[in-house]
Amino acid sequence: MRFLGYAALLVSVSTLAGCGNDVDVELVWAGPPDAGSGGTVSVDGFATLQENVDEHWEGSAAMAAAEFLRLDERTVVRTTIDAKASAEGMGPQTVTVTLDGLVDDSVRAERWTLAFEQEGETYGLTNALREQRCQPGRGHQDFSADDCV
Repeated sequence: MRFLGYAALLVSVSTLAGCGNDVDVELVWAGPPDAGSGGTVSVDGFATLQENVDEHWEGSAAMAAAEFLRLDERTVVRTTIDAKASAEGMGPQTVTVTLDGLVDDSVRAERWTLAFEQEGETYGLTNALREQRCQPGRGHQDFSADDCV
């Protein structure tokens, strides 16, 4: 029965999507997907969002990083954002975001390394890496893509 409800919802959404400009759909980013092997995180969904919105945060790699990570919804003791650009201040940028003091019994901190390419006046996310540091006694104490226990 639940399947039929989902199917009906899908048909309704598909029908509305075919209505052209009569329906406004707000695209919402729910945050990064889970990391894959080696800590790599897919940026495809965020790239699609960036192609379909015109937001103020796209003009800054650091602000785009905050949006990608949904920092407005995170609960941590300390957030550090370190953005590095090429010598001319234009072109590719690397943003490292460290979230320390997570409310988690295994993971103490996360470090995200995000690579951005400048496209005109906006910064597009091209790569994302998530590493973590474990709580004392719960695994590695250096940042690593390895899981904590």
